[in-house]
Amino acid sequence: MATSAESNFLKTPQAEAPQLLDGFGRVINYARVSLTDRCNFRCLYCMPQGGRPFIPHERILHHEEMLRLCARMAELGISSYKITGGEPLCRKDAAIFIKQLIALPGVREVSLTTNGSLIAPQLEDLAAHGLKSVTFSLDAMTPEALRRVTRSDTPPGEILASMDLAAALGLRVKINTVLLKGLNDAELVPLTRYALERGWHIRFIELMPVGEGKQFAGIAPEEVFRNIEAQFGQLSPVSRKTGNGPAVMYSLESYPGLVGFIAALSGRFCASCNRVRLVSTGFLKTCLCHEAGIDLRGPLREGASDAKLTQIIRDAVSQKPQGHVFSFDKAKADVAGFNMNSVGG
Repeated sequence: MATSAESNFLKTPQAEAPQLLDGFGRVINYARVSLTDRCNFRCLYCMPQGGRPFIPHERILHHEEMLRLCARMAELGISSYKITGGEPLCRKDAAIFIKQLIALPGVREVSLTTNGSLIAPQLEDLAAHGLKSVTFSLDAMTPEALRRVTRSDTPPGEILASMDLAAALGLRVKINTVLLKGLNDAELVPLTRYALERGWHIRFIELMPVGEGKQFAGIAPEEVFRNIEAQFGQLSPVSRKTGNGPAVMYSLESYPGLVGFIAALSGRFCASCNRVRLVSTGFLKTCLCHEAGIDLRGPLREGASDAKLTQIIRDAVSQKPQGHVFSFDKAKADVAGFNMNSVGG
């Protein structure tokens, strides 16, 4: 019989996952990858009703180029990926890209965020290939309110049916709801009930004063917190990690689901930021608020080696800003000049 020491000797050693640190010692292990700036919705806080000029195709990374950059990031220790847009499924062969990303060495988890209008036919295939989680952006449940916010005629029932299908396939289902004063106030409790009763996560997102969002007023997260407690009971903080993002999560004694708040302004979470954003043009954005980051498309198309690309990514992360400068004062908030549909939120 082997001794304890011999048993340990005979085990195959597991390589430690690399760690990518920024200049403030934060571990960067999560990337949001925007496949496209195109979207079939026209949400009030994201795009004007007539839309805006989309990025020309020649400036958009090919899937192979994007996969190569993701492979370099994975080698550095970025192991979790969220696929975003615009609406990511507006891009041709988005599902193929997602499956290829899942298969990359060093990639631990891939999830998807979507408005839910195009996903149903692809859910079974994506689940079978290892997609872990789907986040549905849903700001209202009633047809009138959803149409008012999204300027789309997509029935909420179709989106809810896609959520139910995703859950039935074993995927984690989350709902993201932007807090919009005077637009979806009455929708928040029904959305919460729908998620809680099914054991899903619902996260309320504080409206950020960027792009089209500067024209609207948000709802204070504390107000929503109080309303939910009044309807469902005491919210208790959840200490365990429930995802890769910054949501502060709460549980309720009588429900299996969780309630979260993503409060970039009032609940500033920059000290624990763990992410970068790879925009569809190949720009690696290291902070949502700042213009900080670096163009990777140029070096990529000029023939840079894998080692060179890896070093560029490492250098960009080392210059990641310490925190955002968003302000409640809308007159001071136009700090980055970007639109949410082009950076992946």
